[in-house]
Amino acid sequence: MALKLKQFRVKAGLTQTELAKVVGVSQPNYQRWESGAASIPEDKLNKLAKALQVGIDTLMGRHPPVKAGFYDESVGEDLNYYGEVAVHFRSGGKPLLLSISDGAFSRLYTDLQRNLAFVTVESLSNQTVIIRAQAISDLYFSSEAYDDFGPEHDDYEGYIRLQMPDTRDWEIVEALEYGDEHSLKEFAPEDVQRVSEHIMITDAQYEKLVANGLIKPEVLEIEKEKNQKETDKIFDLATKVKYQLSSGQQRCVTMDAKDLFEAFNLLVDFDGETDNDLILLTIEDSYRIAFINKKALDYVMLPTHHFEQGRTEVDAELLDGLE
Repeated sequence: MALKLKQFRVKAGLTQTELAKVVGVSQPNYQRWESGAASIPEDKLNKLAKALQVGIDTLMGRHPPVKAGFYDESVGEDLNYYGEVAVHFRSGGKPLLLSISDGAFSRLYTDLQRNLAFVTVESLSNQTVIIRAQAISDLYFSSEAYDDFGPEHDDYEGYIRLQMPDTRDWEIVEALEYGDEHSLKEFAPEDVQRVSEHIMITDAQYEKLVANGLIKPEVLEIEKEKNQKETDKIFDLATKVKYQLSSGQQRCVTMDAKDLFEAFNLLVDFDGETDNDLILLTIEDSYRIAFINKKALDYVMLPTHHFEQGRTEVDAELLDGLE
């Protein structure tokens, strides 16, 4: 609830003091709500929802899930599935394959013709991928008319057959990965169950599949291992920052959301126009700091929901600094 409240406040352009005044409480009292240190009285919850122009369920993180549309333009270009983009690199490093929307296709198609240092594309699977333009050898857009993705059909990196564009769902995935029961309580139980069933198979489900003859007992362990690898890939999409160097080497790190945003927002929001060639990475919980040369990158893959959380944190600091 705390994170949701801050997100909607920042989106509304209100400081803590301004929103507290509208709701009729002191700023320190409101701050305890936003930090999660105190619960919000029901009568104040109604006032908050009205001030932020959202429904109470939405404010509480219980809005209906956002789903991708498949060849359904009524959902909007950023949710309607376009197909895939396959990116191949001059370095000979592993190529990328991403499932994208119509909107992501249009933006990337345009940016590739603008002579930019970096281009960014968001997948339908929580991937914000920053690609150095000079690192690209060739790039394929494959719409629904194609049943393959380009010349390296069986050797693409980063691809997962999952279109889940709701960043809230990825917050649930992250909480499931870390066993964070406190964070899971911020979501409706039915949403936690829905996401869980979408990304993993429980032992009870395996028993049912065996009983119904859909999995033979002798291959059960093989199926479990295969499916666990897919689940682990989904967990990585929710928690890890991955980048590939022009040497073909790959790195995988975890970062705090705010540090993540501050490290990469110039590449995402300003087309890579930075004064410094080195990007500082403050690596979470490992007592490590790294610098990477942006001219030596093929790409960086960020968890989209983390990047947006970091944006909220930074915007909140700037907004509250006005007080």
